[in-house]
Amino acid sequence: MDGQVKRDTAQSEEQQFQQAMEDIAVLQPHLAHPKGMEALAAMQGRRTLEFAAALSHANPFFLPTMDADSAERLKITLAQLAELTFRARLTASRASQPNILVACAPKSASTFITAALIDALKLLPASLATPTLSPFSSSMLGANLRSQETDELALLRHGLNGLGYVAQHHIRCTPYLAHQMALYNIRPIVTIRNFFDTLVSLDDMYLQWHAGNRAIPTNFFDDGLPAHYAQMPFEERLDMLVSAQAVWYAQFLLSWQMCEKINLVKPLWVSYETDFLGDKAALAARIATFIGGNQGDAEKIAAALVDKRDGDRKRINRGVAGRGADVPQAVREKAMAIFDRYTTSGDMTPLVG
Repeated sequence: MDGQVKRDTAQSEEQQFQQAMEDIAVLQPHLAHPKGMEALAAMQGRRTLEFAAALSHANPFFLPTMDADSAERLKITLAQLAELTFRARLTASRASQPNILVACAPKSASTFITAALIDALKLLPASLATPTLSPFSSSMLGANLRSQETDELALLRHGLNGLGYVAQHHIRCTPYLAHQMALYNIRPIVTIRNFFDTLVSLDDMYLQWHAGNRAIPTNFFDDGLPAHYAQMPFEERLDMLVSAQAVWYAQFLLSWQMCEKINLVKPLWVSYETDFLGDKAALAARIATFIGGNQGDAEKIAAALVDKRDGDRKRINRGVAGRGADVPQAVREKAMAIFDRYTTSGDMTPLVG
C-alpha cells in the first residue's frame, strides 16, 4: 500500500509540474513571478530546486525569490557553463530524432504544413526563436516583432527532447544558420508563394487582427502597423505592406537560394501554387523522402495534408491562387521596382511569376 501511495504522489507531482509549466510559459514577467511562486509554495518544500528549474525552463523570465545565501549556493562559474553547454551541444548533435524547420514566407501555407507534419509524424511543435515551453508564446511574450532568428538555448532544449520537432519561422538563411542546422541535424523545408497573392492574404489577416478586442499596443508588437490600419483604404494598406515587406521577401528567397548554391544547405522547396495547391500525395512523398529513413511516412503526411479540420490552428484561409489580381497597378509597380533590383542576385520568379 505504501508503494502505491508513493507512486500516486509522484504521479500527482509530475502532473503539478507539467500543468504549472504550461500555465507559466506564456505569462509576462510581472504575472509569471507570482504564479510561479504560488506553484512552488504548493510543493511545500518537496523537490523545490527541481521544480524551480522546471518553471524557469518553461518561461525565460521566471526566477524565484530567494535569499542571498541560497542564490550564492546555486551560482555556477563560467567554466561550469562552458562545460554544460559543450555537453548539451554534443548530446543534441548526436540525438537520433527528426528535427524539421519550416522556413517560410508569410501566408505560404506554412502553418498548415507544420500542423500536418506534427499530426502525421507525432512530433512536437517548437519555437527555435524563444526559449519557452510553448511554441506559440511569441505573441504573448511580446516577441512577434523580432526577427525570428534562432536562439541556441532553444535549439539545445528541443534537440534534447528525445522525440523530434517541427519549428515554423519566417527566417532568412545565412551561413551562420546553415552551420547551426548542420550541427543540430535540422532539415529545412522552405515554403514560398506569389508575392501579390500574399499581399492580399496578409491584408486579410491584419484586418482580422485589428478588428479584434486586443489592445492597440499589443497589435503594434504583433505586426508593427499603425493603429488605424483597418480604417485605411485598400490601396493605401497594400502600398504600406509593400514598403514594409517587399525587401524582406526578396532577401528571404535569395538568402536560401544563395546558401543552397554554395552548398551550405539542401532545403526542400515547396511552392504554394505548384505543390500545396497541387497533388498532395506527390508533395507528401517528397516530404517523406526528404525527412528520410523510418521517420517519414508519406501516407500519413498525405492524409494530414488533406485534413482541413481544426482550421483555426492551421490558419486555413481561402487556399487559392490568383488573389493578387486585385492588387492595384500602382502598388504592383512599386513592388516590381524593388524586386527588379534583385534580379541580378538570383531567380525572383517564385515571388513574381
